[in-house]
Amino acid sequence: MRSHYKIVHTTCGTGWGGLEKRIFNESVWMDKNGHQVVIAAPEDTPLFQKAKKYGFRVYAMSFTHRSLLNTYRELIRIFQNEQPHVLNAHGHTDAKVALPAAQKADVACRILSCHDSTNVRSSWYNRRMYKKLSHYIFTTTDYAARHLQALFHLKNTQVFSIPSGILAPDTLASKDAARKDLAAQLACDHATRFIGSVGPISGNNGGATVLQAFRQMQFKICHHLVLAGCSSDDDKAGLMDLARELGISDRTHFMGYKKDAWPFYRALDCKLLVLDDTGETPDERVFRALLEAMYCSCPVIGSRTAGIADIIQHGMTGLVCDPENANALSDLVLDTLNREAATLERVHAAREQVRRFHTVDAMGRDIIRIYRLHQVKRSRQQGWGHDLQSQD
Repeated sequence: MRSHYKIVHTTCGTGWGGLEKRIFNESVWMDKNGHQVVIAAPEDTPLFQKAKKYGFRVYAMSFTHRSLLNTYRELIRIFQNEQPHVLNAHGHTDAKVALPAAQKADVACRILSCHDSTNVRSSWYNRRMYKKLSHYIFTTTDYAARHLQALFHLKNTQVFSIPSGILAPDTLASKDAARKDLAAQLACDHATRFIGSVGPISGNNGGATVLQAFRQMQFKICHHLVLAGCSSDDDKAGLMDLARELGISDRTHFMGYKKDAWPFYRALDCKLLVLDDTGETPDERVFRALLEAMYCSCPVIGSRTAGIADIIQHGMTGLVCDPENANALSDLVLDTLNREAATLERVHAAREQVRRFHTVDAMGRDIIRIYRLHQVKRSRQQGWGHDLQSQD
């Protein structure tokens, strides 16, 4: 049984969102644990530049539709030269060429990471990618895994939910210091306490429900409400108008995107995550923000939608309610703030859950476990003398 692997990641992503951060953080973990990582991505992208600066071997690839045939040929050459044990394709467009190229080059383990299952359709080519070209499908939520399993009639040994692990800071600010700092930022009295949410927030994506719930509880609590990271300026303006209509604008604050949200979670007495039940899987940054809050010992309340209930175990690690039920949300917030002993038990359980299962280290160990299981399966199929090719 080999102990180290060479992994090639491909992506057509050009931004620096949850997908790209997932690839980079996973790659750094693999490197620190003795594995080799190669990244093929568009050149003028944050991921490519960060990977190159870190010291990973990188290949500048174009995944535009015009270039796909040439990219397919180039990837075959790369796989033949690099001889990786694993290909992990992270985008629908790059997977169209990376998976067949890896099959052509006889890459032992081929993985399709699906970061957004909502736009996947059961076309003939998708069925080929998900059922024939890929050995495994990785998703970021149980909700997405169940959706793809049902859509393509996959076995539960083919689809794995591997949430993006959080990368926690070495130290966290004390809750008291974080509260006072947030109060200073918002020009509030230093003793002000807060509940809040961090984006993407809009009137059609939970924002209106949160505001309506706050109106119902405003005279029963002393807290201010903070909404950080609205989806757009128009969404922010619409929610500010609604706050004025509801008579809560004097205790409602809107902040921009929080690049470093750790102090924000520490400052809150309760984090709210309400998403409408559209059937779509939200950006994995939404789930990572929830896990980060749980790690920060911040009580969490979410909606029973889109995979949130897969993370929050109602009554054990947090509380959940229907997404448009402002009355229920208000009751849960009051329960969280007023029943300190029960809330503290949930907070401790939530932090332990994240520490054990949702850190980058836990994510990396789960992925390696799947690599090794595949190695055993392949060895048994081909005979012990035909193991994954060694790079030692």
